[in-house]
Parts: sequence; structure tokens; C-alpha cells
Amino acid sequence: MPTPTRDFADIAAKYGNIDPQDQEAVQRWFIESLTSMAPAQIEVILDDLLSRDGSEPTLSEIPTYPTSVPLPTLSTAPPAPIPLLAGGWRMFFKRLRPQISKSRRDSD
Repeated sequence: MPTPTRDFADIAAKYGNIDPQDQEAVQRWFIESLTSMAPAQIEVILDDLLSRDGSEPTLSEIPTYPTSVPLPTLSTAPPAPIPLLAGGWRMFFKRLRPQISKSRRDSD
């Protein structure tokens, strides 16, 4: 089971005095500070990280959409442009369809 991001943030807060809400600081701590620690300390941190159960977040940990902001609806969303590659395939099949139809008629 993958380790949730919040477990990494908890470890950084516990061993590095890092604000667990600051994801950039957590990542920087793992890249810069953790790698310069003594191997015995790294092993303790790794054991702590591996001992986490990876359980689902509690309701208070789940981010919620602000109640003061109305949810956007599909009808109010701007249309998404068709990706260039998808548009190219669409034109390709439009050109190919008459040839396929003709070959089917010829084979019947």
C-alpha cells in the first residue's frame, strides 16, 4: 500500500520541526536535511515511516470545497478545445469513411 503524503509531512514535522502544511518545506527537508543525517537516525526515521498503517484520512483531514463559493456547473463551464491530435484523427476518419463505404459496397 502506498504511503500517504500526510505521513511524510508528519515525519518531517516530528523529526525536522517542519510545518506539515508546507509541502515544499516537507519535500526540501527530505531532499536536503534527511540525506545529511547519520545513518542510524535515517534508519529510525525510515522505520517510523514504514510503521505507518497508511489508513484513510479522517473527515477533518479531507479537504472540502468552500461553502461560500458556488460549485460550477457543466453548463457554465467554457467549452474545452479539441486537442490538435484528436482533431487530426477526426479529419483522418472523415476522409477515410467514404473509401471504407465504397470498398464495402464493392465487396457485396
